[in-house]
Amino acid sequence: MEHLLPLQVEYLLMFGIALFWTIGYILIIYKGFKDQFCGMPLAAICANITWEFLLTFLMPFHPLQQIVTFVWFLLDCIILLQFLYYSKKSYPKHTLHASVFSLLIGAFLLHYGMAVEFHDTLGVYSAFGINLLMSILFIKMLMTHELLGQSLTIAYLKMIGTLCASILCYSFFPQSVLLTIMYILIFILDLVYVLLVYNKSIKIIHISRLPMV
Repeated sequence: MEHLLPLQVEYLLMFGIALFWTIGYILIIYKGFKDQFCGMPLAAICANITWEFLLTFLMPFHPLQQIVTFVWFLLDCIILLQFLYYSKKSYPKHTLHASVFSLLIGAFLLHYGMAVEFHDTLGVYSAFGINLLMSILFIKMLMTHELLGQSLTIAYLKMIGTLCASILCYSFFPQSVLLTIMYILIFILDLVYVLLVYNKSIKIIHISRLPMV
């Protein structure tokens, strides 16, 4: 692992990752309760929770990191409970629970397998794999459910938090072609997501200002 950036810049980026993503999670929870709709796709929830569980309880590499991932784990548990609660009318109970359980087990095994296969004790490869998945699924969710559970602020926080992580990890692993490709793809998709949310928000504001007939 290299260090292309000064230590102070690395700490600033770490702080940005923790801050922007934590606020993003909190706003997803808040918007979910407000709209009575889970603001994160199920596959992304399960991938996040299992990664955070692995890095918090089984493979922690730094006490501060462990605290942050534990906080994220708790917040994602709330988001998962939101999904279960708001989805219970749309799916049979047994089907819903079986799907969640299967995704949790599958995601955990994939995270663990990637950590062992790539000797990735930091969980970097699976972390950016999750982010790429989330970037795709958030756009899909926006196309399907409009702005339910989503907002422009959440979109910006997701993009900036992940950009901080991308810059930091590029400083650590500049030789990784796979990670570099994921950094670029995630940023492009996050930018597209921000623009789509912005356009939908503008349309809603415009419609709300139209005179009543």
